[in-house]
Amino acid sequence: MSLDDIKVVKNPGTAYKYNVSDRDTSSASATIKAGEPVKTYSTNEFVVIIADGDPEISTDQFIGVARKESTETATADGKVEVVTLIPMSTVLRGKATTAGNIDTASELLAYLNDWVTFDVTSSVFTIDENETTDPNVHGLMIIGGDTTDKTLDVFVHPLVIASLVGQTMD
Repeated sequence: MSLDDIKVVKNPGTAYKYNVSDRDTSSASATIKAGEPVKTYSTNEFVVIIADGDPEISTDQFIGVARKESTETATADGKVEVVTLIPMSTVLRGKATTAGNIDTASELLAYLNDWVTFDVTSSVFTIDENETTDPNVHGLMIIGGDTTDKTLDVFVHPLVIASLVGQTMD
């Protein structure tokens, strides 16, 4: 992963320390790094790195973005400091999955207000503008971006922060 793949650029929530399960139990291959988005895991007592295609409504409880590296080891639980999210207020920024899709203002404009998720490829987090917009499932709304830096800014859907795990949006 690249340090600070995902940044909190506006209206952060509070920073809070969350529990991280030992890597043998959680099957994680490495510690959580600063700039990695995290969600709850298992019985909600631990956080883990968000997976490709997350966050999704009724599946994930998106907590926030790691501020520092986590302290768990292979056999001992640890902690990670996370900047929490304020729905439809906190702005996250990350690279677009396909930089060529937002080369120009008119290309970027076509993605505004689309609901998408993160792409995770080789431990690098990007915002997946390639996804078909779906506000009933996807947890990130594209609100802007930078055609020079090839970054996208997103709000977070309230229903991936509030715990609706197991519910559907029909």
